[in-house]
Amino acid sequence: MIVLGAWGRKLSNHALMICACCIAFLYNIIVSFSTDSWQLIAAQLLQAVFVAIVMGNGLSYFSELLPHSPGMSSTIYYNGSIIGRLIGNLGGGIIAQYAGFRDVYWVCIIMVVLSFAILWRIRPQKHGEAVSSSSRL
Repeated sequence: MIVLGAWGRKLSNHALMICACCIAFLYNIIVSFSTDSWQLIAAQLLQAVFVAIVMGNGLSYFSELLPHSPGMSSTIYYNGSIIGRLIGNLGGGIIAQYAGFRDVYWVCIIMVVLSFAILWRIRPQKHGEAVSSSSRL
């Protein structure tokens, strides 16, 4: 997380979140096709990097999206995180129960691709753009 914090100064949080989607995609593909336990263990490095980016830079990313509402951005991030974990665990259990464990990873791949598409379309405003748009009102 310390390395990612240093990268956060050089790269935008938006770029780091897009990289996190790519890493999550690779992780889920590897886990979907793995046949040995060593492959699962090696893939956990990708999962650790993904979690570090999302947990370490996620709040900063939401703060960039809502620069004039820091309380709202942190509330949305933390509540979304809690709701996502609850629904994700419940949904993963249901899918594993009725379809199988490997199918959970395919659903995760679909979710990652959707997240990537949303991140690709959303561009955080620069500080100058936010000021100029509010001065027009």
